[in-house]
Amino acid sequence: MSSMKLLSFPFLVFSKIVNSMELMEIFELSQVSRRILNRLHLSRIPVGTVSVVSGKSDEIVFYEKNNRTKRDFMILFLKKSQPIVSRMKVNNVCIDVWFVKTFIEQKLKLEKNVNRKIIRCNSNQFGYGLIHVLTHLDKIFSRIDFGLGIEINMVPVLKGILSHQIFQKCIYVQFRGGKEILSNEIFDYLLEKTQPTIGITIFCSLNPDFDYKKILHFSRLRALNLGKMPLKDLKALDCEIAILGGHQFEETDINEFLHHWIKGNNRKLRRLKLDGFQEVPDWDILLKDIVHTEWNPKERGRYYKSKYTNTMETIDCQNGRDFKNKEGQMATVVHHWKFLDFLIWNDPLPE
Repeated sequence: MSSMKLLSFPFLVFSKIVNSMELMEIFELSQVSRRILNRLHLSRIPVGTVSVVSGKSDEIVFYEKNNRTKRDFMILFLKKSQPIVSRMKVNNVCIDVWFVKTFIEQKLKLEKNVNRKIIRCNSNQFGYGLIHVLTHLDKIFSRIDFGLGIEINMVPVLKGILSHQIFQKCIYVQFRGGKEILSNEIFDYLLEKTQPTIGITIFCSLNPDFDYKKILHFSRLRALNLGKMPLKDLKALDCEIAILGGHQFEETDINEFLHHWIKGNNRKLRRLKLDGFQEVPDWDILLKDIVHTEWNPKERGRYYKSKYTNTMETIDCQNGRDFKNKEGQMATVVHHWKFLDFLIWNDPLPE
């Protein structure tokens, strides 16, 4: 259907048509004319999270509208030169397109084949094009959430780009870098420019003088190499869900934290997951002076459901120990594999 025929429809019909289209089709249609772009914006088209990744690979990933864990299509910025096949016009600038393809990718034998829709561009235009692509997307969709994953050694390179106000729409930020060390300076800069509203993940190691108080307030916190975070900062945790690895906490520390919670602190907390417990903990130490019981099916369900961002996780609490805080709210501490999970129940007996 041509854009002229599409524009001839009444707006409600137009809106219904474009809301039934795939994201890549909408993105391509938005480049036809400003009039089409304005109509798309008025159509209040929903979109899943758009993830921006910069580092070993530079890419913009669009997730499905109704399933924010499945990729819909991608814009890849490649370092190896390829022939230019077209140009995409976004935010009144043109970006060279090397390749556009929709293909069926054979996944594992037990899984269905997956449609992969990819636009490949020149990596030299990533910095130049990123802001224009994101700004263009912001004009298409009525509400759009950005996630940013960035190698921390790329932050100085992208400082000018990250200063753009479009990055203040970020809901989530990942700090990446295998052997890189995250400093207070880089952390402060990136948080100031992005202001994530939901949470952060830190894959890299933290500088020895890192100020842990800066990360305690996010609704979602994941840090895989926590280092020597002091117990007093753990007790000041103001997250809903915290997944912490590479820490120095032992059973005596966890016991003190649990007593702290029992007194009515950490009110927002719903889950604290700690790695480093390859063996079953010494329950006598971990639960010292805490009145607790083993699982009673009449008191609570066996399974606890936790949603960090988009994926629901189910934790088997059959072997957990239960106790309550001073206000009567039930919690369970359970060991599974190499993790210790502290879980607070909103509804101990879900239907």
